[in-house]
Amino acid sequence: MASGFVEGPEGLRYAEHISVAMRLFAGVLGLGMFLIPVPFVLHASLDTPWWHLLLAAACVLAGSAMGLLFMALALGRVLVLQFDTRRRRVLRTSRWPWGARQTPIDFGRFAPPDVLERASEDGPYYVVRLAVQGERPMHLSGFDRREDAEHWRDRIAAQLQPNTP
Repeated sequence: MASGFVEGPEGLRYAEHISVAMRLFAGVLGLGMFLIPVPFVLHASLDTPWWHLLLAAACVLAGSAMGLLFMALALGRVLVLQFDTRRRRVLRTSRWPWGARQTPIDFGRFAPPDVLERASEDGPYYVVRLAVQGERPMHLSGFDRREDAEHWRDRIAAQLQPNTP
């Protein structure tokens, strides 16, 4: 399983990935959800009883809300973490449909990373939990083997350690 972690000359980097096919699928579903309310709107008139109009309005709102949800999934953010040991910070990049938002986080705000085991229908999988003071913890990747998750947990912990001469 691809973990999203890469170690290169610029340091440790983590990037989540959503495939183009998955984005297209969610986008098509989102656009389709906006078509669901069309028959309700076409069949409504001023002569329609008010409770039918209320039901039609509920269907329009529900379909539109689901369409917005799927469009947000298709265009939503992808998390990228770049560990910068020279500046002692992590640059977190969140991409939204209208651009990227970059947030630097000092190493001192991070708690030591740990590995969590999660259950699924296919068996257990493991995630690296990275807690940031004052924020919701980040759960990075999904590993099939505990050893892989522990390897990356140790690599992150080594990056976060203060440089001692």
